Amino acid sequence: PTDEASSTAATPIPFSFAHILEALVEPIVITTILVINALVGGYQSLNASKGISALKSMQAQKAIVKLNSGGDSLSNAAVVEEEVDAASLVPGDVVILTVGQKVPADIRLVSVSTSTFTVDEACLTGESDSVAKMPYRGDLSNSNNSQNKGGGSTMGVHATGMLYGGTVITSGKGVGVVVRTAMDTEMGKVSLLIL
Repeated sequence: PTDEASSTAATPIPFSFAHILEALVEPIVITTILVINALVGGYQSLNASKGISALKSMQAQKAIVKLNSGGDSLSNAAVVEEEVDAASLVPGDVVILTVGQKVPADIRLVSVSTSTFTVDEACLTGESDSVAKMPYRGDLSNSNNSQNKGGGSTMGVHATGMLYGGTVITSGKGVGVVVRTAMDTEMGKVSLLIL
């Protein structure tokens, strides 16, 4: 009986290609899944960076602002126009708006010196036609400011008096006041959705 037990223990396990293949299936599947996951993640990251670059290229680089050159009054003699980097704008800055210009931030239109003032908002709304804008003359303290504090959108709320960063003025000349800059703008909110 001891000879049979020792001969059974010494018998080699059959070694075949099927056994090797069976042992490698699980690691191959896991490695394949990891490689596919890395490729999809890289592709999505590349698309997101392209989207952010496209949004950055849509933003205005310069803006013409009205500055008080000194004195106590805001008469025409005391106000000068100066070109500044759009990135340096802050809420409350008064901006001169002309045809062909990219809107440098979200701006409330204060006055218009031409018969029409239209803006191409296709980059935000997809509308193919330019949108007519007119200065807002109502009370902004209730509706618009409560929206702004909550980070909500003003698209649709007094939208005829709002100009949005990245859009293009197609006709007219006017003056507006910056209300939101950088990531607080409608375009900034779009870029946050891409990230």
